[in-house]
Amino acid sequence: MLYLSRKVSFMILQKDYREVITGLDKDNTLIVTDPPYNVGWKYDAYKDDLSEEDYTAMFIPFKGYRFVVIHYIEHIIKYIVPIMGCPSKCVQWVYNSSLKKQHRTIAWFNCTPDFTKVKQPYKNLADKRIQKMLVNGSEGAKLYDWWNINIVKNISKEKEDYYNQIPEEVIGNIIKLTASDTDTIFDPFMGSGTTPSVASKLGFKYIATDISKKAYNISKNRLNKIENNLFS
Repeated sequence: MLYLSRKVSFMILQKDYREVITGLDKDNTLIVTDPPYNVGWKYDAYKDDLSEEDYTAMFIPFKGYRFVVIHYIEHIIKYIVPIMGCPSKCVQWVYNSSLKKQHRTIAWFNCTPDFTKVKQPYKNLADKRIQKMLVNGSEGAKLYDWWNINIVKNISKEKEDYYNQIPEEVIGNIIKLTASDTDTIFDPFMGSGTTPSVASKLGFKYIATDISKKAYNISKNRLNKIENNLFS
């Protein structure tokens, strides 16, 4: 077990998350993650074709934590719900792509998003009620539970040299809807470093882990570009 002081604010580690999670302050930790999907992706340091038993066991350390996961809905039901229980809320993230699947599910366990914290443009600007709200200073409608956000493609500005990169907007929405001011955002599978990068930009403390040296280096370089983080 790696002991982490409660004073730790910003940290990424090339470690297995199971060496780190037991040292976290559970009351002030929000886990936000996009784990390996167990569908045979060719990672440099991880076997993405575990047995069903081993894959399910991967989620056991998160039990009791506030946990937000991005995954395919059938996998959430099959592998995560038996460990974490029923989610308090699910959001569908949809996108156009050449992939067979055109959507993923974001599920909240042991926590609930507040959709009033993120605004989006009103749809019917001809509605007199909406016009009145805009005159009175309204910033928009509360965020819906259906997010149409493009995936990160090779031509995307935020693209890194890594697999299955999650858009910053998706992670940003999750953190803004869910985290309290005292939370440390923990990503046990940081990959290209989107979660710690967004947490840093939003002013949140973060801890993130990955067993891949490539993931660690990409995340470190990405964080180096952000002002006021550990590597500045």
